[in-house]
Amino acid sequence: MTKEQLLALNLTEDQVTAIIEDYGKNYVSKSQFNEKNDAYKQAKQEIENLTNDINTLSKANEANEALQQQIKDLQDAAQRRESDYLESIKTMKIDTAIAREVLEAGAMNTTILTGLLDRSKITYDNETITGIQEQIKSLKESDPYLFKQDSIKGVIPGEATPKTDNGLTKEQFNKLSYKDRVALQEQDPDLYNELSHS
Repeated sequence: MTKEQLLALNLTEDQVTAIIEDYGKNYVSKSQFNEKNDAYKQAKQEIENLTNDINTLSKANEANEALQQQIKDLQDAAQRRESDYLESIKTMKIDTAIAREVLEAGAMNTTILTGLLDRSKITYDNETITGIQEQIKSLKESDPYLFKQDSIKGVIPGEATPKTDNGLTKEQFNKLSYKDRVALQEQDPDLYNELSHS
């Protein structure tokens, strides 16, 4: 209220002066109120804008994290495929080397001889394959019947256990597994009949 309005209420000059002084101390003018209110609205809008920016960034970061995870998953899958590929190449090269060595060794049955090789003792270092020839040599010494013989051996008179013409004795035949006996029967039916009925 203005001073004139206060005086119109039959207030004394001192009372009006006291009221006006009190207004200045305890009340805010409309213009001051509007100024403060506008500043508040502006600050509130800025906070809302910042909140929206933060939410947008958070969503973008979540999308970025998901994208990073997808990239990592693809990289891991590529490494697994490469590892599987290298392992299959290694297996193929070892299989080829085994087949070659078994054939060169003159195996009576390549399947049986290949099955007797211990693959854990065969190593491959991207250039050289080792461990096959050593095992074949050992098998030639322990089980010569698995290999074709260079010469035909006859029965030596007075020998306790006669040997067959390929070096396989009756004792060795008796130790053969069923699978090895079937293989021998396919390779040399006469020898098989001789040993199985003697």
